[in-house]
Amino acid sequence: MISGAEITILIPTLNRHRFLNRTLRYYESMSFKGKILIGDSSREIEANKNRDIVANYNENLDIELIECPAPAKTTKVDWIGFAGEAIAMKQLLSLVNTQYATFCGDDDFLIPDALIDCAQYLEDSDNYVAVCGNRLEFGVKDDRVTGDITWVHLVEHTKLNAATAVSRWSAYSARAISPIYCIMRIEDWLKAYEDFEKVRLRYIGSEFLPSSIIAISGKMGYIDRLMIMHQHHEDRILDWNKVNFYSILMHSGWSNSVNNLRNVLASAIAAKDMIPLEKAEEEFDKGFWGHFSAHLTSQYASVYQNNQGHNQNFILTVCSFIRGLRDKAISTNKSSDFNLLESLLKPSHSYNQDFMSVYDLITKTDD
Repeated sequence: MISGAEITILIPTLNRHRFLNRTLRYYESMSFKGKILIGDSSREIEANKNRDIVANYNENLDIELIECPAPAKTTKVDWIGFAGEAIAMKQLLSLVNTQYATFCGDDDFLIPDALIDCAQYLEDSDNYVAVCGNRLEFGVKDDRVTGDITWVHLVEHTKLNAATAVSRWSAYSARAISPIYCIMRIEDWLKAYEDFEKVRLRYIGSEFLPSSIIAISGKMGYIDRLMIMHQHHEDRILDWNKVNFYSILMHSGWSNSVNNLRNVLASAIAAKDMIPLEKAEEEFDKGFWGHFSAHLTSQYASVYQNNQGHNQNFILTVCSFIRGLRDKAISTNKSSDFNLLESLLKPSHSYNQDFMSVYDLITKTDD
């Protein structure tokens, strides 16, 4: 039986020591028995604070902080070409000595008992590459580390449990909710990040490529319990209204990166489904073309409101299609989110016990 000691949580972080402290405080309060590896890409003053924070939790947590490459210190960092989170993830993965691992943002909370359930699922099922539980996204007033949680809503997973790699890839590319919030065997994690340096573009290389490899590699299983709580930030490090898909398209590394992406993913699809490479390339082209063009259209509509000469019905359809994508389209119906928050606070809700551990930490703790 899985006890929790077989699991490593990987946490990349960049200049957010207060959020990191909050996350570690949570895992300490939950008596997490596994390993925690932190990949720190912070500037010196923040890195010093992170070292002090980690030292405070060393007694009760099996935790290690690793220095990871930071953005080049130029007058203007190339945020489009920089994939720091993925660089940190690959470095951390090389140090994992447990059977299972999972990703956690420095502002996220993963429910330890749910991680154990997911690992046990994999232990009992050789037919699955990854397993995850349900995910809630929430907002804190003024984007603070602690304070009032103002809304909560459920993020629906993209189901990646079809029998073929083509079908799973098609599902992921159509609705790219990343599967990196999952439990996987370490060898499958290493495979997911093996080639990401070939695609030096933010999101495309750092998230889309490893997520695609996870989808292609095998079926994902699901457990019906809360596993992930992710804080949404209005003021994100990467603002898709500024560093958008058109910016990626115009980047000097675009052509080479996308050709490499095509080669990596088409080869993986062909090998997994035992189909000709040409057929796999056609599947890649269809999926990536649809994925990227939908983002372009959606973001164009959000930037240029008077889309004269464009088919408004088409734009509205594409915008609706995009709404589920991770961190790029959060529901604006805060009243329904508030209603979900109300129900989560009731002891009768199936998520209540797991939710309240996070809720109390955020709302009843002074930063």
